[in-house]
Amino acid sequence: MPPSLHTFSDDPIEPVARLRRVSRRRETSRDVVLRAVPTGSVRAAHGRHVQRALLEHPEYTRRYASARATLRAVLKCLVARADYETMTTRPGWEYLAQQADKSRRTIARTIADLGRMGLLGTVAGGRTAAYASLNEDGERTNEAAVYVLCIPAPLEIVETSRSGAVDEYGTPPALGGSHLNNLKETHTRARGKDLIGAATPPEINSGGYAAPTPATPHRPELLWPAHKTTASRKQRLAAASELRRRVFVLRPMSLQDIRAVVRDFLVCGWTVADLHHALDFQPDGSPWPHNGLPAEAEAGRLRGLLRYRLAAYRTASGEPLRSRDQRLANEAAENRAAAVRATQEATWARQEHANRLGQDSPAKVVALANIRAMLRQRDR
Repeated sequence: MPPSLHTFSDDPIEPVARLRRVSRRRETSRDVVLRAVPTGSVRAAHGRHVQRALLEHPEYTRRYASARATLRAVLKCLVARADYETMTTRPGWEYLAQQADKSRRTIARTIADLGRMGLLGTVAGGRTAAYASLNEDGERTNEAAVYVLCIPAPLEIVETSRSGAVDEYGTPPALGGSHLNNLKETHTRARGKDLIGAATPPEINSGGYAAPTPATPHRPELLWPAHKTTASRKQRLAAASELRRRVFVLRPMSLQDIRAVVRDFLVCGWTVADLHHALDFQPDGSPWPHNGLPAEAEAGRLRGLLRYRLAAYRTASGEPLRSRDQRLANEAAENRAAAVRATQEATWARQEHANRLGQDSPAKVVALANIRAMLRQRDR
């Protein structure tokens, strides 16, 4: 008789491990926080480091303007509620949804995106009072999720073909301490002579706690020659991308936003080099004073800064002045025209002098006339 389909095997079944939430007393302990750091990242030393890492992340440049604004808004709320001693934060989803003006679904998706980008690690998940453990007063309360702020690992040890094994007692590279205590960067010690410390963009290391993982491939931005004028919307968009690549403080702005601010200048023949010079120097040649903008300034403040500095290069009616490249090109054309005129005048002077040397003197003319008259008289 064939075995029944409902018969079960006698082999023991391994129980599935059930992960428990870390207790509230250990939410900020060092070992728990370090275990929550994503692979390929290290714990940040300051909130602005995380915000700068977001602006420099390749995945950030691929997003639409609205998605980038959501990432910046949620990360700003996380940094605002951070404990700089442990770099942990527990903002609560209601606070995030209210401050960022987004739905809970969008907040969940954004937090997951920050985790995949290596900028956020989950130390302890949130849970309602029905599933929470008793506190010191014997009551059950809601427990907010706890996160740790992280940045991609800045250093990695690269082993060359001639190098030997790395010292097993070497100290892994990591950012130690916090900005309140002893913020410093520790370097790896190795006995091999051919080991070099270098940053390798294709691979990032988690500070020695996990194997290196491949990073997200970088998508190059639009490139445009710095001294070439534009003639279409796509070319002006490429020029805006080149200007944002050269001026790092403009990274929070979208390409469409930059193109809208500098459009009339590009239409009038300005180049990327002209705009870059106008953002660094005033029309009289003196540098602009330091504006004090932080690296994570929002796009609205940067838009106002861009318009303020370019307003110095407008006429009273608002028309753009001639750019630096245009003035230099006009001066070069005038110099070339003056050189051509000087050459022509010198040629004409030499020709006139030669003509004067080739003419007969007045005495010779009179003598020749007398000889001709005598010859005519003899013939008669």
